[in-house]
Amino acid sequence: MSARLGFIHLLTIFILALPVLPGSAQDTIDLYKSSKGSLICWTETKTNPRPLKIYYLRLDLTCKELDLFTLPGDDPDGTGPAESNLTSPEELVTKFKALAAVNANAFAGLPGTENDIRGWYKSRPVDIHGMVVCDGKVVSPVEKDRTAFWIDKKQNPRIGMPEAGDQIWQAVSDWQATLILDDNIIPPPTSTTLHPRSALGFDSSGKWLLLIVVDGRQSGFSEGVSLYELARLLQKKGCSQAINLDGGGSSILLVSDPDGKIRTINSPSGTSQRPVPVMLGIRKKPAI
Repeated sequence: MSARLGFIHLLTIFILALPVLPGSAQDTIDLYKSSKGSLICWTETKTNPRPLKIYYLRLDLTCKELDLFTLPGDDPDGTGPAESNLTSPEELVTKFKALAAVNANAFAGLPGTENDIRGWYKSRPVDIHGMVVCDGKVVSPVEKDRTAFWIDKKQNPRIGMPEAGDQIWQAVSDWQATLILDDNIIPPPTSTTLHPRSALGFDSSGKWLLLIVVDGRQSGFSEGVSLYELARLLQKKGCSQAINLDGGGSSILLVSDPDGKIRTINSPSGTSQRPVPVMLGIRKKPAI
């Protein structure tokens, strides 16, 4: 099933009349009906300034039944240079029993493998750009040129360089840009390069998180956005803090049906899902 047909199918299953979020579509998918409105997904179609398909996933961080968490691939060499194996996004969502997830950190080949002609193939060992923490365990350390997003056990969100004493429970890091800092858009309006994009943001109260994927490189369907435009999209939805995640062929949003079937909501720019080293997702809170 194509991503576009998959989204229509989801709407027929999940469609729910909810209070409309600022600037959102009227039709909203409720992904966790045990706590209505705590995890919702919707799409927007734009024709101006160019054809665009934009997908949103909004989590109520105060919901006591849901957790925001990272989904890392397996570490192939322990204390060696690799931090993760590239893994199919669908496999990560299935393995970690996520209700929904998007791609997160960018990555690079290990020294001596950057020019591997086989490309970003499944199970390839890679170095993750920036900090990744999963359930308090450091998967990839903080890097000074990467802006981290993290939460503590109470799901309080933060972005920036962690300080001594910060209780980091889950974390991912940006690629290329902080988008919004203290309500101020950081990329300049002169930022005009268009790509598929993934990003995250949250409101000034820290009570909700917004994940966004914008399709790109698909003429007449969705042609991508600049970093400045991406920041504007998040700001218009109420985000006061936001970072850019890995994009391009890695940009992907997956959700889980009530019957457990994993569906790709967006239309990735490649011919198939690109394997990634880590995702950011939502799960039902594990029993203590």
